[in-house]
Amino acid sequence: MLTEVGLLVGIVKNLVDITKSGSGLFGKRPDTSEAVEQLKERIAGLAEQLQQSVALSKMLPIWLKDHSEVDLFTENLTDHDVRLLDSRLRHLISDSIHDHFSGTFFRTSFACLPGVEAGIEAFRDRLLALEQQINGIVAGDAIAWRRAWPALKLRMHDLRIEAVKINNLADEVHSDLVNELRKAGS
Repeated sequence: MLTEVGLLVGIVKNLVDITKSGSGLFGKRPDTSEAVEQLKERIAGLAEQLQQSVALSKMLPIWLKDHSEVDLFTENLTDHDVRLLDSRLRHLISDSIHDHFSGTFFRTSFACLPGVEAGIEAFRDRLLALEQQINGIVAGDAIAWRRAWPALKLRMHDLRIEAVKINNLADEVHSDLVNELRKAGS
């Protein structure tokens, strides 16, 4: 990430030099100031896309690790299992929607990343639906948790699949952006 930012800063510095001195970005004289402006806009777009892809690439693996703390393979829930499940699920959903992950998942637009916005919207919808279902269960009510557990497992599984898809797409977009910057710098 630091390499990409350093490269981006270097390109932006060269753009400033172009506008001041008239020399080209890569030793060539620009044809017009319009071309320079277009290049500046593309670099600004690349910076925004890098920021968004890094946000997802940093937060989704952490979220997936937290998600894996919920044992989706438990079949017969003991009272102890119910207490752990209740605590872990409520904590994960709260962190996802209202706390730790909410800035990335709910307060960041990913419109600049091709294909990501639709995926993140589906992910958000799944999180909100899961929160609504969990809020309908009285905390610690073992009978209600046992009854809801099959549906909750399915929702959690679907949420994980969606998160992995988004993470893979964000990594792919990030890689494409870095390659574009490298090509521009060579």
